[in-house]
Amino acid sequence: MVRNSRGVRPLVVAVLLGGVLGVSGCTPSDAPDAAASSQAATSRLSTEQAQRLAIFRFNNFDSGVRAVTFSIAGQQPVTFSGWVDYAAAAGYGFASTTVNGAADTGLLRFTPQTLGYQPTTLDEAPLPVPADGWTDSPLDPSATSLSNVVSVLLSLGNDRPDNPQLLQQTDALWLRSDDIDGVPVDVFAGPTSDAPATAPPSDAASTIRYWIDETGHLLKAEIPVAGEADAWTSVEFSDADAGVSLAVPTP
Repeated sequence: MVRNSRGVRPLVVAVLLGGVLGVSGCTPSDAPDAAASSQAATSRLSTEQAQRLAIFRFNNFDSGVRAVTFSIAGQQPVTFSGWVDYAAAAGYGFASTTVNGAADTGLLRFTPQTLGYQPTTLDEAPLPVPADGWTDSPLDPSATSLSNVVSVLLSLGNDRPDNPQLLQQTDALWLRSDDIDGVPVDVFAGPTSDAPATAPPSDAASTIRYWIDETGHLLKAEIPVAGEADAWTSVEFSDADAGVSLAVPTP
């Protein structure tokens, strides 16, 4: 693909940073787990369930770096494999997309303020994070599906647990039991707001869904696609290799 004089492919940058993947215009990925959960016998959170839902963000923060993969479907689909450093509030990894029928690859880095891209001929993200060669833009969660997903990812860590008693007063739900690669988990629908529920909970609400193991660690999340009923982007979480560090340079 032709590059400009600075080595940046303009159309790829537009796809990843500039709004081509509109949140409401994206074709959703299939989500059989979400459909199955809507048919299960949902319930309000028990005390133990509320404690696990309340602790997973702190567990992410305490873990520091977690390995993350996701795919976003659409006319210009994006796949990502990399890491989120919850202690540093930063993410980085390898992304591939399709532009005009041709595959292209690059590196992404993101913070709560910025989303950066640079092309690569590699097939995975190198470490340490490259210090130069980035094209950065402000991170606007409403601009693209990619921006929305990485913004949500960065929000899934906190330096202290949530309040389980307050969670029990919201419309958060236990959806069902499940397993991921043989690990038992419970699937939860997050609350639509932090305020106490004013009506009985309903599994119809399109909130983030969490697959959390018995120790309160997040193994999977489904992020709703705005404007698309029962459409979700699935994100897989796992332990990062020892020694992985994301020193994302400040633009």
